[in-house]
Amino acid sequence: MKRILAVAVLILSCGIVHCFGEDSQDELYRELSASLEQAEALMAEITLQTDPAVTDEQLEALQSLNRQIRGSLYSDLIDRSDLLLMLTREQILLHRDPQQVQARVEGMLLGSRRDALNLKRSKAREKVLRTSVNTTLISFASAFTLWGLGELQDRRYFQATTIGEATLHRRLFQVFSIGSMVGAAIGVVSAGVSVTLYAGAR
Repeated sequence: MKRILAVAVLILSCGIVHCFGEDSQDELYRELSASLEQAEALMAEITLQTDPAVTDEQLEALQSLNRQIRGSLYSDLIDRSDLLLMLTREQILLHRDPQQVQARVEGMLLGSRRDALNLKRSKAREKVLRTSVNTTLISFASAFTLWGLGELQDRRYFQATTIGEATLHRRLFQVFSIGSMVGAAIGVVSAGVSVTLYAGAR
């Protein structure tokens, strides 16, 4: 009897909001908020019972209130009402089919783990991409620097006045040339890795 009276009060309050809500936006907010608080208190009372069960009438009244609140465009009340309706539906599902609820919870946990794994992989990919890009820049910069030093040694080779000086510049030219080619090769490989990772991230 107490539950039926509570449902009647909830439906009556919804009707009052619908009839007089246009008089004042502030009054509409207060009435909707009061109705929602009554519904929340009722659902909390049902949940605390030894064998909680929500009737079809209670669910229908809650859905009606939710529709009115969503039509009011009060975002804070909409969030509370949507959450209450979702929890109420889950409560009904739990009472009628506990195994289905368990399956849904396990599915949510699995999805959460999958999202966490994807996020971890995404962070790892971004870290490798940054490292690869930095390696590419450093390698090409080193290659051009060594190439410039090699060209300088080549010019000094032709300007050398002694055999020993010419031999030294020639060896330095060879060393810088080899270093430039190695740097360029590393830069090309790093650039390929960067492009592959960037394409995979899009």
